[in-house]
Order: sequence, then structure tokens, then C-alpha cells
Amino acid sequence: MVISIDGPAASGKSTTAKLLAEKLSYIHLNTGLFYRLVTYIFIKKNLFDSNQQTIDNFFNNNKLELKGSNLDKVFWNDKDVSSFLSSSTVNEKIHIISNNAMIREKLVSMQRLIGSGNNIVCEGRDIGSVVYPDADFKFFLVADLESRIKRRFIEEKKNNPSLIIEDVRESLISRDFNDTNRSNSPLLKPSDSIEIDTTNMTIEMQVDYIYKLIKQDIK
Repeated sequence: MVISIDGPAASGKSTTAKLLAEKLSYIHLNTGLFYRLVTYIFIKKNLFDSNQQTIDNFFNNNKLELKGSNLDKVFWNDKDVSSFLSSSTVNEKIHIISNNAMIREKLVSMQRLIGSGNNIVCEGRDIGSVVYPDADFKFFLVADLESRIKRRFIEEKKNNPSLIIEDVRESLISRDFNDTNRSNSPLLKPSDSIEIDTTNMTIEMQVDYIYKLIKQDIK
């Protein structure tokens, strides 16, 4: 069974998907980790001017893996680089990777391979619309901008004490614009998905609400 959870940045997708997967004893797949990993490597190797051949060579010559019971440990050529993927530099550059049609095609194939034959809760921005259009359950999380800014600020402040909230605001507004306006797999609400406004919901409330909807339907 595949459960897709889509929505804009800081709407609660990742934590909700992780906890829901635990509650259902499913695998949690955060597709954004792949995009963060590729962004991190492109920064390290200065590969942002890549063409089709360069990208083909990149995927042929680099080992990209998600490991761990929750698939939350990210490995590049057998080295755990998980702790580097939430940096402000990665956040600033990730839109370049997510906008690249050739890279998205490669990563979608990898995502589908993980989901093949497994029970998964998968989250991202195009899961229900592109990666798993035939998902058994589709949810689309939304929240007002101010609440998302506060969530992202609290999250990133842990690793960047000098961070100011206006920087987060600017970054999130830019990310929203890019996600909804990019030509390749833009963020959109699948017509057959259930929309959930998480503005005034705790993570526990979100997980419980989705869990009950799933259990009611599969009885």
C-alpha cells in the first residue's frame, strides 16, 4: 500500500509521514532527502552547469542511498552525510536541482523502486501527482505562511544560532514560488487527495486524524 502526503515546505509533511509510518508499521520515504543529497553533492563538486551526459555520468558513478529503519540516513558513496543536508546553502540551491527535468526523472525512478512491493508512507511535493499517481491514499497538507515560517525558523535555529526569522521568511516565500511555478512537476493538489489544514494542529493531531481516515476506509 502507498500513502502519499504532499504539501508546501514546513506544512508538517516530514514529521507527520514519519510518525504515521511508525504507527502503521510502514516504511517512511522522504523523497526530499534525495534532492537534498544531490544538491549537497553538486555544491561540493561544483556541478551546476551539468548537461545530460554529465548528469548520466553522475548517477552512474555515484552511489546514493537511504538507509535505516525509517530511511532517514542518507549515504553518498557509503558515507553518511545526513547531518549536512539541512544547511542554509543546500536550502538556497535545492530549487536548481528540483527544477532540473533530467535529475527529477532519475530520482523519481529511484523513489518508485523503493515503493515497489512495500507498504510506504511517502511525502514530498509531487508524490500523489507524479511519483505515485495511483497511491491508495493521498493527502495534501496546507498551513498559513506565518505558521510555516515559525516552524521552519525553530527547526533551522537549532543548527544556526545566528539565523533571523526574516531570512526564513524570504527563503520560504521564494521556495513556495518556485515549487508552484516550476515547469517540471510543480506543487499541486491532486484532485483525488484529501486536503488537511495543519495551521492550528499539532503533529500528534495530524497523525491521528490521517490514521483514523485510513483505518476507517480499510475496515
